[in-house]
Amino acid sequence: MTTKSDQNIKSYFKGQSIYKEGQKGTVAYMIRKGSVTLYRSANGKRIVLDKLERGEIFGEMSVLSKVDRTESAEAAEFCDLMLLTEQVIQAMIERCPKTIQHLTKLLIKRVRKAGDINPNKTHKNSFLSICRILEMAHRCHISMQTAEAKRIPNHKMGIAIPDLSKQIKNILLVTQLEIDSALDQLAALKLVTLTSHGPGKAFAERYVKVNDLETFFQVASNLHKELSKSNALEPELEYIDIHDLAAEVEAQTDVLYKKMANMEIPETLFFFHKGAALTWAKDQEEDFFKRVKRKKKKISDLEDVNDIVFVDNATCKEAFAKLGYYKLGVLLSVADGESREKILGNLSKKIAQIVQDEAKERGPANPAEAEDVSDELIELIKISKGVAV
Repeated sequence: MTTKSDQNIKSYFKGQSIYKEGQKGTVAYMIRKGSVTLYRSANGKRIVLDKLERGEIFGEMSVLSKVDRTESAEAAEFCDLMLLTEQVIQAMIERCPKTIQHLTKLLIKRVRKAGDINPNKTHKNSFLSICRILEMAHRCHISMQTAEAKRIPNHKMGIAIPDLSKQIKNILLVTQLEIDSALDQLAALKLVTLTSHGPGKAFAERYVKVNDLETFFQVASNLHKELSKSNALEPELEYIDIHDLAAEVEAQTDVLYKKMANMEIPETLFFFHKGAALTWAKDQEEDFFKRVKRKKKKISDLEDVNDIVFVDNATCKEAFAKLGYYKLGVLLSVADGESREKILGNLSKKIAQIVQDEAKERGPANPAEAEDVSDELIELIKISKGVAV
């Protein structure tokens, strides 16, 4: 570890420990550069809780609640960290809306009470613990003043699941899989409502709302007792590979790969063997994960808007001119990065700006409409090239 003269900045090399679980916490950290891994140890196993990036803060709960560190922190790569004292953190909290201050105080109180609890017992009762934190977070969420609520995107839809998950992980020794499993159980039992917002079902923003806050925890406790008898709350540990999945759903593996690429399959279904995946990743070229190599396609094999990267600019300009501003805006909203650049690069600056403004104002395109416009574009290109449609 090295210390820099610029304020209270400390540098850590990849793999270097920042602090260990069980240590006293006197300062928190803000990541100025690099990334940090948070993990806990249970039964001799290392459980990764989160990987934090630039701008994120960690270690604050130990400082504020006066309890030992509940997780370990390690530099995932070379990083610069700014040290935050209790006084600095309190000053940051004081600048937050009153509801957020109240929620923070409740979380601190909860951590203090949990300080003497055996972590293994907490882990076994994670379902009820998740329910309790959800109940508390939802009470704060619905008690916000109107002005505060308006500043939170989609406040009426409930609590954003990524935000809730972060709160839960700060307190409990649980994984995202366990959190998702608990929420799915609660939704199946009609205790909460899960909704999605945004383009595409697989990667849309997800929200959770408690249906009846007054009876929620009591009903959840009663159901927990019944479900525990049949081990229905245990996370599913049976996995299948893509070939077995293809056989189960009677599909070709290449179709499943395409659906993954198109974000039609939820990311919560993707799991990798950590050791094997990281070992394989180390053997790849330096820029392997920076861009996707596309296999060159013939004009007759073009399928959608993302295939225009294989089409010459002159043909693209001709097809774009026939589509018009509106349809180009629809294509722009569903095209990936390279295809999006291809569209804008073949329009004049003035027209490109008009198309972008209209697309932004209109919002996400209707999937069915986007598919129709994409098909029309490919048809125009094939006709221009003299390929049978």
